Amino acid sequence: MSDWFAIVDGAADARLYPVIAASREHACLYEADHDQETLAALPHLVRMVPGEQLPELWRRHESGRFWGMACQSSLSLRPLRRHLRKFTTARLPLGDVVLFRFWDPRVFSTFAESASPDEIGPFFVGIDAVIIDLGSNGRRRYWWEGDGLKMSQAAPTANPAVSA
Repeated sequence: MSDWFAIVDGAADARLYPVIAASREHACLYEADHDQETLAALPHLVRMVPGEQLPELWRRHESGRFWGMACQSSLSLRPLRRHLRKFTTARLPLGDVVLFRFWDPRVFSTFAESASPDEIGPFFVGIDAVIIDLGSNGRRRYWWEGDGLKMSQAAPTANPAVSA
């Protein structure tokens, strides 16, 4: 059985961290001891549990705010976090290693739609689907099928409370 998770960018909105921290299952993507202010601004993986505050907040208010992305996975929180941590950095063509903010919907859409199957395929190991919201550019769903990435797009909604 697959569950839905949010990869929430704490830096996108300072009001998100208390909601993240109130969730039963959550973990920062980065390891280390961080002061509260830094921790609040880091990306967090949160299992979307019906009845908790984050799923409702996400459904009603996320559109166009670029709070992060949603992914469906049969992995539990800890193995999924371990998997996603592999993608927090990227090597540039000249060899520099940089932070890769894949959880930003604008970054993920560019990466997913321009990457080769060898580049994007490993991301989808253990991940059934990814949904991102690009505000006025609509929602996109990505999944791996056979030997390639598939995508569907939903039209933007005038009311962000309407789910795709």
